[in-house]
Amino acid sequence: MKQLGVVQAAHYYGPLGGIERVVYQFCQGLKGRYAVRAVVSNTEPVTTHSVEEGVPVTRVARLLHVRRMSLCPSFPYWLRASDPDLVHVHMTNPMAEASLLFSGLRCKLIATYHMDVTRQRLLNIPYSPLQKLFLDRAEVITTSSENFARTSPVLSRYLHKVRVLPYGLAENALVETERSRALLAELRRDVTGPVVLFVGRLIHYKGVEVLVEAMREVEATCLIVGEGYLKGALERRIAELGLEGRVRLVGRIEDQELVAYYDRADVFALPSVNRTESYGLTQIEAMSRGTPVVCTEVGTGTSFINLHGETGLVVPPGDSGALAGAINAILSDETLKIRLGDNGRARATTVFTERKMLENLRALYEEVLG
Repeated sequence: MKQLGVVQAAHYYGPLGGIERVVYQFCQGLKGRYAVRAVVSNTEPVTTHSVEEGVPVTRVARLLHVRRMSLCPSFPYWLRASDPDLVHVHMTNPMAEASLLFSGLRCKLIATYHMDVTRQRLLNIPYSPLQKLFLDRAEVITTSSENFARTSPVLSRYLHKVRVLPYGLAENALVETERSRALLAELRRDVTGPVVLFVGRLIHYKGVEVLVEAMREVEATCLIVGEGYLKGALERRIAELGLEGRVRLVGRIEDQELVAYYDRADVFALPSVNRTESYGLTQIEAMSRGTPVVCTEVGTGTSFINLHGETGLVVPPGDSGALAGAINAILSDETLKIRLGDNGRARATTVFTERKMLENLRALYEEVLG
């Protein structure tokens, strides 16, 4: 019996990056049950085809890229050529959305709405009508948390067909290895005293600048793992505040090294400043290692993952004083720190697992495809 064809349409494909990781997990979890493939934008003006861990991937030639929007004129062709029974579009993705609306392709459609666009308001003017048409057409719209669905200005009119599908962590995502244990021993030698950890891109909505300001009031070492366009500005601000010895920009590290950083941390901080931070998967990573979390309330999945007073603390966005106060509250109370860490590990390993996420996804596909 012929397998039903499913296309995951997204900006990019691979296990790096929040949305890209979800698309990768979906494809890996669906292969075997469906004839699944990924159709995504390339970073070059050429279309390539590959099979990656059993999943066919078409990277469509990109002629132009403006603020996360890719112009790939042959995207409609490659969607039609896939002959899908269902296309699952990861939004926002104007190229894929327009391709589905105007290519004449007749198939079932699921949209995953990953985030609200908060900074590119001028681009929203021409995009909003397209987005509305696309969401009207979708059979189901998934998103990562009830918090986000309830507060999103876009999703408010579609609550009747919104399904919450929390993203989960793979069981083998953070596994101790000989390399990670050696790195942890090295970190314990080199970094004495309490440690505050951030993992993510050094970009505006992550709020790393707020964390740097907060560290003026925290007697601890802050390790900032990741890269991004704010690196230079952060280096200058760290120097201005005289925090060179206590705030360290680690840069990018390998996935297998992450476990050592989470295990060395006393507190994990996610100081996001707006709704572009729609979920916060790194919180789940930290919680799975028993590290308490301090995050901000931006009306999205951050405070759905990290429950205030249970797995960590939640503070207002952009408030360095409140952020410092929450970090200090955990660092100064060992009993609280242990309780939050234990609760976080239990929540991460029961509520936010890849297995549970994929079970929910397969059930949704069976419902939509009949």
